[in-house]
Amino acid sequence: MRRLLLTGSALVLALYLIPAALLLGGRAETVDAATASVPVQNTAAPTGDYSTVTVSIDGTPTELPLETYVAGVVAAEISNDFPIDAIRAQAVAARTYAVYKMASGRPDAHPDADVCDDFHHCAAYRDIAVETAAGNDLARVQQAVQDTEGEILTYDGAPIAAVFHCVSGPRTEAALDVWGEDVPYLQSVVSPGGTAYDGYEAAVTVSADEFRQKVADAFPAADVSGAPSEWFKASTRSDAGGVITVKLGGVTVEGTDVRELFGLQSTNFTITTTDDSITFHTIGYGHGVGLSQYGAKYMAEQGADYAEILAHYYPNTVLTHV
Repeated sequence: MRRLLLTGSALVLALYLIPAALLLGGRAETVDAATASVPVQNTAAPTGDYSTVTVSIDGTPTELPLETYVAGVVAAEISNDFPIDAIRAQAVAARTYAVYKMASGRPDAHPDADVCDDFHHCAAYRDIAVETAAGNDLARVQQAVQDTEGEILTYDGAPIAAVFHCVSGPRTEAALDVWGEDVPYLQSVVSPGGTAYDGYEAAVTVSADEFRQKVADAFPAADVSGAPSEWFKASTRSDAGGVITVKLGGVTVEGTDVRELFGLQSTNFTITTTDDSITFHTIGYGHGVGLSQYGAKYMAEQGADYAEILAHYYPNTVLTHV
């Protein structure tokens, strides 16, 4: 059930500061909720040749073998020292997302390529050959990709939008609560182990003047002329803790918009205020939907294999080969 956020000068932090249980080893996230389009359920079966993929790298379309691209994504998205089954799970998610994008057709953002190297839109990417030549040890990443070669996740026979993120709160978010699209395999699930990430709890403080200026530019109808303690009113939260909507200066805004505007790590935030500042306290890093990389790390450490990790974070999907 959605819960009402307490208002006033100290929005209670204790509601969601619950011990649980990328930017490299938590580096990036596919389909950043603040900037990218909504993932929708794909109904196209993965037929045809998916052995190669065209990637927009620094704006230049480049054709790569699919497995080379997957290795580059995994190298960019998860740490080489994570448990091998967490890396394997990431490899399958990255491969699945690439096939999903190819099956869906090229977007207007990069009409000459299937995917791009911008994690806000597709996924981050590192050139394995360049990284290896520079002395970076990516042997376990490469092994995980080889171990899962050709494996993807499907739902009703179609490749899924296997989005992922660094670390969620005690639960992942449902796609419905973040993007407004109810996707059967992107539901909220328990996600342990998040506190192992150094930035699991974070804070951003904004001066009252800077806050007013940013809000005036983004939401001109909002009235933030009063004291900081009056700016935020009743909010709706997801079951996972993320702010779905919030009254800001009398205007209803999306939690994802607040996250983007103030550079917050997640939409799972509460606030405290002084007379001349506001501080956002966040839990987790990323949009919170799909695979949690630190959740995968925890599960692997507890003995789960990559198939079990994937089944947990993408329920009702089938692990198959493309």
